[in-house]
Amino acid sequence: MDEPLSNLDAKLRVQTRAQIAALQQRLGVTTVYVTHDQVEAMTMGDRVAVLLDGILQQVDGPRNLYDRPANAFVAGFIGSPAMNIRTVRLNDTGADFGGLLVPLDREQVVAARADGGSDKVTVGFRPEHTELVGAADGGIPMVVELVEELGSDAFVHGSAQLNGDQTKDTLVVRTDGRVIPRLGETVYLRPRVGAQHVFHAITGNRL
Repeated sequence: MDEPLSNLDAKLRVQTRAQIAALQQRLGVTTVYVTHDQVEAMTMGDRVAVLLDGILQQVDGPRNLYDRPANAFVAGFIGSPAMNIRTVRLNDTGADFGGLLVPLDREQVVAARADGGSDKVTVGFRPEHTELVGAADGGIPMVVELVEELGSDAFVHGSAQLNGDQTKDTLVVRTDGRVIPRLGETVYLRPRVGAQHVFHAITGNRL
Protein backbone atom coordinates (compact mmCIF):
# COMPACT_ATOMS: atom_id res chain seq x y z
CA MET A 1 0.00 0.00 0.00
CA ASP A 2 1.45 3.34 -1.06
CA GLU A 3 0.03 6.15 1.11
CA PRO A 4 -3.61 5.02 0.65
CA LEU A 5 -5.02 7.55 3.16
CA SER A 6 -3.25 10.71 2.01
CA ASN A 7 -6.29 12.24 0.27
CA LEU A 8 -8.78 11.64 3.08
CA ASP A 9 -9.90 14.24 5.61
CA ALA A 10 -8.70 13.85 9.20
CA LYS A 11 -11.74 12.04 10.66
CA LEU A 12 -12.11 9.63 7.74
CA ARG A 13 -8.36 8.95 7.82
CA VAL A 14 -8.57 7.77 11.44
CA GLN A 15 -11.57 5.56 10.71
CA THR A 16 -10.04 3.99 7.61
CA ARG A 17 -6.71 3.46 9.39
CA ALA A 18 -8.47 1.41 12.07
CA GLN A 19 -10.43 -0.57 9.45
CA ILE A 20 -7.30 -1.44 7.46
CA ALA A 21 -5.45 -2.53 10.61
CA ALA A 22 -8.37 -4.71 11.74
CA LEU A 23 -8.73 -6.26 8.27
CA GLN A 24 -5.02 -7.04 8.07
CA GLN A 25 -5.09 -8.70 11.49
CA ARG A 26 -8.13 -10.77 10.58
CA LEU A 27 -6.73 -11.95 7.24
CA GLY A 28 -3.19 -12.49 8.54
CA VAL A 29 -1.68 -11.28 5.27
CA THR A 30 1.79 -9.73 5.41
CA THR A 31 1.39 -6.16 4.19
CA VAL A 32 3.98 -3.54 3.25
CA TYR A 33 2.61 -0.06 3.96
CA VAL A 34 4.42 3.06 2.73
CA THR A 35 3.69 6.36 4.47
CA HIS A 36 5.20 9.71 5.46
CA ASP A 37 2.75 9.92 8.36
CA GLN A 38 4.48 8.67 11.48
CA VAL A 39 1.15 8.23 13.30
CA GLU A 40 0.07 5.73 10.65
CA ALA A 41 3.41 3.95 10.90
CA MET A 42 3.36 3.77 14.70
CA THR A 43 -0.28 2.68 15.04
CA MET A 44 -0.48 0.24 12.13
CA GLY A 45 2.98 -1.30 11.90
CA ASP A 46 4.19 -4.38 13.75
CA ARG A 47 7.67 -3.46 12.52
CA VAL A 48 8.58 -0.08 11.09
CA ALA A 49 11.44 0.68 8.70
CA VAL A 50 12.66 4.29 8.67
CA LEU A 51 14.50 5.40 5.53
CA LEU A 52 16.47 8.54 4.71
CA ASP A 53 17.42 9.18 1.08
CA GLY A 54 16.80 5.51 0.32
CA ILE A 55 19.08 4.29 3.13
CA LEU A 56 17.63 2.19 5.95
CA GLN A 57 18.18 3.96 9.28
CA GLN A 58 16.40 1.58 11.64
CA VAL A 59 13.88 -1.23 11.54
CA ASP A 60 12.17 -2.07 14.81
CA GLY A 61 8.91 -2.22 16.68
CA PRO A 62 7.11 1.10 17.24
CA ARG A 63 7.94 1.14 20.97
CA ASN A 64 11.67 0.65 20.41
CA LEU A 65 11.72 3.33 17.72
CA TYR A 66 10.27 5.74 20.26
CA ASP A 67 12.34 4.65 23.29
CA ARG A 68 15.68 3.88 21.65
CA PRO A 69 16.08 5.60 18.27
CA ALA A 70 19.26 4.45 16.51
CA ASN A 71 20.32 7.95 15.48
CA ALA A 72 19.35 11.61 15.63
CA PHE A 73 17.32 11.43 12.41
CA VAL A 74 15.07 8.65 13.71
CA ALA A 75 14.77 10.45 17.05
CA GLY A 76 13.59 13.63 15.32
CA PHE A 77 11.25 11.82 12.95
CA ILE A 78 9.42 9.67 15.50
CA GLY A 79 7.23 11.59 17.92
CA SER A 80 4.84 14.52 17.57
CA PRO A 81 5.78 17.23 18.24
CA ALA A 82 9.33 16.32 17.34
CA MET A 83 12.00 15.73 19.95
CA ASN A 84 13.98 18.76 21.12
CA ILE A 85 17.41 17.92 19.65
CA ARG A 86 20.39 20.26 19.92
CA THR A 87 24.16 19.98 19.63
CA VAL A 88 25.74 21.49 22.76
CA ARG A 89 29.06 21.70 24.59
CA LEU A 90 30.52 18.58 26.17
CA ASN A 91 32.67 18.36 29.31
CA ASP A 92 34.08 15.50 31.38
CA THR A 93 30.84 14.96 33.31
CA GLY A 94 28.13 15.66 30.78
CA ALA A 95 26.49 18.02 28.32
CA ASP A 96 25.82 21.71 28.94
CA PHE A 97 22.21 22.02 27.77
CA GLY A 98 21.41 25.72 28.19
CA GLY A 99 23.28 25.96 31.50
CA LEU A 100 21.68 22.74 32.75
CA LEU A 101 24.17 19.88 33.15
CA VAL A 102 22.92 16.67 31.55
CA PRO A 103 25.02 13.97 33.23
CA LEU A 104 26.62 11.37 30.95
CA ASP A 105 28.51 8.27 31.96
CA ARG A 106 32.21 7.89 31.16
CA GLU A 107 31.59 5.59 28.18
CA GLN A 108 29.23 8.12 26.58
CA VAL A 109 31.74 10.96 27.04
CA VAL A 110 34.53 8.88 25.47
CA ALA A 111 32.30 7.80 22.58
CA ALA A 112 31.14 11.39 22.00
CA ARG A 113 34.75 12.59 21.65
CA ALA A 114 35.72 9.80 19.23
CA ASP A 115 35.54 10.13 15.43
CA GLY A 116 35.99 13.90 15.44
CA GLY A 117 33.31 14.61 18.03
CA SER A 118 35.72 16.77 20.07
CA ASP A 119 33.89 18.98 22.58
CA LYS A 120 30.35 18.64 21.21
CA VAL A 121 27.51 16.21 21.75
CA THR A 122 23.92 16.03 20.51
CA VAL A 123 21.26 15.75 23.21
CA GLY A 124 17.52 15.29 22.81
CA PHE A 125 14.45 15.46 25.06
CA ARG A 126 10.88 14.74 24.04
CA PRO A 127 8.29 17.46 24.82
CA GLU A 128 6.37 14.95 26.94
CA HIS A 129 9.50 14.24 29.01
CA THR A 130 9.96 17.85 30.07
CA GLU A 131 8.17 20.09 32.54
CA LEU A 132 7.79 23.74 33.45
CA VAL A 133 9.29 24.64 36.83
CA GLY A 134 9.80 27.72 38.95
CA ALA A 135 12.60 30.20 38.34
CA ALA A 136 14.49 28.93 41.40
CA ASP A 137 14.32 25.26 40.38
CA GLY A 138 17.20 25.26 37.92
CA GLY A 139 15.35 25.14 34.63
CA ILE A 140 16.27 26.58 31.22
CA PRO A 141 14.74 30.06 30.68
CA MET A 142 12.49 30.11 27.61
CA VAL A 143 10.40 32.94 26.15
CA VAL A 144 6.95 31.69 25.12
CA GLU A 145 6.20 32.26 21.42
CA LEU A 146 3.24 29.95 20.80
CA VAL A 147 0.80 27.91 22.88
CA GLU A 148 -1.18 25.09 21.27
CA GLU A 149 -4.15 24.24 23.48
CA LEU A 150 -5.41 20.68 23.03
CA GLY A 151 -7.80 20.39 25.96
CA SER A 152 -6.18 18.18 28.57
CA ASP A 153 -2.69 19.06 27.30
CA ALA A 154 -0.97 22.06 25.77
CA PHE A 155 2.24 22.39 23.78
CA VAL A 156 4.29 25.45 24.68
CA HIS A 157 6.77 26.61 22.01
CA GLY A 158 9.49 29.05 22.95
CA SER A 159 13.01 30.28 22.31
CA ALA A 160 16.03 29.76 24.55
CA GLN A 161 19.77 30.33 24.39
CA LEU A 162 21.47 26.95 24.76
CA ASN A 163 25.08 27.63 23.79
CA GLY A 164 25.85 30.83 25.67
CA ASP A 165 25.75 33.03 22.54
CA GLN A 166 23.06 35.11 20.85
CA THR A 167 21.73 32.16 18.86
CA LYS A 168 18.21 31.20 19.93
CA ASP A 169 16.86 27.68 19.71
CA THR A 170 13.19 26.74 19.59
CA LEU A 171 12.04 24.23 22.21
CA VAL A 172 8.69 22.57 22.86
CA VAL A 173 7.29 21.33 26.17
CA ARG A 174 4.03 19.52 26.90
CA THR A 175 2.20 20.84 29.92
CA ASP A 176 -1.17 20.75 31.68
CA GLY A 177 -3.76 22.31 29.39
CA ARG A 178 -5.50 24.01 32.31
CA VAL A 179 -2.42 25.94 33.44
CA ILE A 180 -0.71 27.59 30.48
CA PRO A 181 1.70 30.53 30.25
CA ARG A 182 1.06 33.76 28.33
CA LEU A 183 2.74 34.73 25.07
CA GLY A 184 5.96 36.63 25.75
CA GLU A 185 6.24 35.26 29.28
CA THR A 186 9.55 33.73 30.42
CA VAL A 187 9.10 30.19 31.72
CA TYR A 188 11.63 27.62 32.91
CA LEU A 189 11.97 24.25 31.24
CA ARG A 190 13.50 21.23 32.92
CA PRO A 191 13.93 17.79 31.29
CA ARG A 192 13.12 14.78 33.42
CA VAL A 193 16.14 13.05 34.91
CA GLY A 194 17.26 10.09 32.79
CA ALA A 195 14.89 10.91 29.92
CA GLN A 196 17.60 12.27 27.62
CA HIS A 197 18.70 10.74 24.32
CA VAL A 198 22.38 11.24 23.45
CA PHE A 199 23.92 11.09 19.96
CA HIS A 200 27.34 11.65 18.40
CA ALA A 201 27.64 15.23 17.17
CA ILE A 202 29.14 14.20 13.79
CA THR A 203 27.74 10.78 12.91
CA GLY A 204 24.40 11.22 14.65
CA ASN A 205 24.57 7.67 16.02
CA ARG A 206 23.15 6.87 19.42
CA LEU A 207 25.65 6.78 22.28
